[in-house]
Amino acid sequence: METSNTSVLTVEMNPNLELFAVIYILAFNGSDPFIMVPPDYIRDVLTYFGPYRNSEIVRYVQGVFNSSLPFYTRDDAMMALSTRLAKLNYLGNITNDTALGLDLGLFSEFARESNFEAFYRAHLKDYERPISNLSKILSRAPQWYWRLFGKRYTRFRVEASYSLRIHPHSVGENGTVYYIGFIPRDMDPSKAYGLALVVLHEFAHPFVEDFLKENFQLFKNMSYYLNEIRSELPFTTSYDLEHYGTFYNYLNELFTESMAEYIGLKCGIPEDYVTLQRLSMSVPLFPLSKFFEEYGHMEKSGMKVSEYAPIFARHMAEWATPENVSALYWEVTPVTWVHERDSILSNGKVVIVYGTSGSEKALAEFLEQIPQRGYLQGYGQAPSIVLKEVDELTPDDMKANLILIGTPETNELVERLNDRLPVKFLFNGSWTLRRSNDSVGMFFAFKITNESVISLLLNAPVPSQWGLIETIKNPWGNNTYITVIAGRDKSLIMQALQKTGYESYTLVGKKYLEIGFYMETGGVNTQNT
Repeated sequence: METSNTSVLTVEMNPNLELFAVIYILAFNGSDPFIMVPPDYIRDVLTYFGPYRNSEIVRYVQGVFNSSLPFYTRDDAMMALSTRLAKLNYLGNITNDTALGLDLGLFSEFARESNFEAFYRAHLKDYERPISNLSKILSRAPQWYWRLFGKRYTRFRVEASYSLRIHPHSVGENGTVYYIGFIPRDMDPSKAYGLALVVLHEFAHPFVEDFLKENFQLFKNMSYYLNEIRSELPFTTSYDLEHYGTFYNYLNELFTESMAEYIGLKCGIPEDYVTLQRLSMSVPLFPLSKFFEEYGHMEKSGMKVSEYAPIFARHMAEWATPENVSALYWEVTPVTWVHERDSILSNGKVVIVYGTSGSEKALAEFLEQIPQRGYLQGYGQAPSIVLKEVDELTPDDMKANLILIGTPETNELVERLNDRLPVKFLFNGSWTLRRSNDSVGMFFAFKITNESVISLLLNAPVPSQWGLIETIKNPWGNNTYITVIAGRDKSLIMQALQKTGYESYTLVGKKYLEIGFYMETGGVNTQNT
């Protein structure tokens, strides 16, 4: 790392990573969760490289990434291999296979024998299309790392795959910081903002690593922040030791993500989009919003991050103590489906309560199967999933994690909870919805389109045809949650289920998508009516 502010940024679909992707597509005949290109591209691969599908490197990839292995094992192996590939010159031009080692030598041999370069060049327009939006957003990033840290890398390189969902990660060495991951083909402006924030996160890691090596002592006595999120998300934090295993690792992620969002604003990413990102990431990273705010104070002071570190540490100690850190958590962290999912896995049980409509019972039976497969695939274990009508519930059931299907008309529990719901049901000839902050602290709503993210007022119109999923804390249980699922028809409910992620609620309509966040307590509502 140097102390000049001139850096070069490059963004490319890395030919070595795409070579790996082609071999991977051959190895699994175009069908695998990590493959993310459309059928016509897969057909091109299988046709062009068909004569080489029995090559030694194809069999090697089939073994290393065997589909019987857990998803995370394959993910880790893909990250390790992609790191090696991304830093090398194009393998097809390297004739000394012995110097590469056995596996990379096989890649090199395959590239030459199949004339991979001709295939790559024939698809350059496919690769270049999603790159352009991302390059424009990132162009100002290097100067901001310099301004905030006073140090630089000479080169910032985005080395991506077009075909494989490679877990985004970074490497900083020899004056170069790498983003290694993927760039999806359908890079509309909204998705470009999202990926840019991911890249900015990975670029920030080497800077933050150097910062923490020098300054961690200032923060080491505040591990109660990590203890709090371990308490609120016990399953997630025990499962993900890379991020939650030590306070150092956790603090690293907090600084890195908040820095990425701050630089994202400076690169022209709209404020509404950055706010949405911060609310989403506040669930796994507490107290992210406080870290983000601190950079504004730091910039006004004219200090670099290293100079501001003692002030930052003092402020962090003032935000909360071990005794009241839980209150801060629920003031700045939204209640989301992620909390219920974690609680379901931690407690080992969820009760799905369906309403009086026959279609609601059918949906409950469908939902019973989906989590079982998802939990088993993702975590290697599945909770007990119990289906019941309201009048079958026991006192213990009421304290458990609940998924309620139906409206106040068909589901008695939804009717009882309606006043507590941030998105309430209203009847005016038919069931409609109304956003309300009566029972929560801060409330944020966003309309999502391919082009933008738009902040909504609480009284903004709601679609007449809708599907809704929203999560609240269970008033009858301790550290359990309730998720309400309802809609005007099954297709809209299914759309909402497909869109649900880190938000507090998901609301879909015909060609309409809205997501929202609400904190349990505290704050002045920024979404006025």
